[in-house]
Amino acid sequence: MLERRQIVSEKIKQYARLVRVGLHIGEGLVLGAASGAIFFPHQPYQRPVIQFWQKRFCQVMGLDIAVHGSPDPRPALWVSNHVSWLDIPVIGSNFPVYFLSKAEVGNWPLIKHLAKAGGTLYIQRGSGDANGVAEQISSHLNAQRSVLFFPEGTTTDGKQLKRFFHKLFQAAVMTGADIQPVVICYRDENGELHNVAPFIGDDEFTSHLLDVLKEKHIGVELLVLPRVSVEGRNERTLAKDLQAMMADALLKLHHGEI
Repeated sequence: MLERRQIVSEKIKQYARLVRVGLHIGEGLVLGAASGAIFFPHQPYQRPVIQFWQKRFCQVMGLDIAVHGSPDPRPALWVSNHVSWLDIPVIGSNFPVYFLSKAEVGNWPLIKHLAKAGGTLYIQRGSGDANGVAEQISSHLNAQRSVLFFPEGTTTDGKQLKRFFHKLFQAAVMTGADIQPVVICYRDENGELHNVAPFIGDDEFTSHLLDVLKEKHIGVELLVLPRVSVEGRNERTLAKDLQAMMADALLKLHHGEI
């Protein structure tokens, strides 16, 4: 009987948090419309509004975020390892960046409107349009806006990095913009790598959201690495160098060696 009551109590807490998430998404749509971000994104005055909403979203989701290091405030091409859809609000709540995301996100109910309000750029995986996307990113960099993309091209379990795709590093080569790497990891209440936070493969968004809401604790660590200058390197060399640098930093982050 006691176990059954505990299960019911946990379910009530889960769905109460789900209601809070729904209300916060509604607030985001209102803020997006009121600030004009849904209709005319990428305006400087919208950034504080976007970051405020993302920070509140992380709080509603129960994420305990720790940031190690501080980035140079100048615009840059940002890169990060990719573990979950949670990466976007976690990073976005702490740093003023726009995101490059897979085109499928643009079809997710409600989320597509929030993504548009947040100024998200899209890429169709396997479309062969990397050059066009690199030019789009370059236009934002030239307009003094920082853009972040995930060079692995997909999410992982967070334990190690996949091979970096080099083509989108072309934006840094085209503009001469520095690259700002960050690495991210999720931990459970025991300090181990979280096994629920990763959003992998064919995971379905709604079911993953419900699983995340069941969790008692999700700790997130963000490690800001030194900026990297293009220094005459091409996109292949940049991808190789950044992958090695970030893989080493991720290992140290996992082991608490920071």
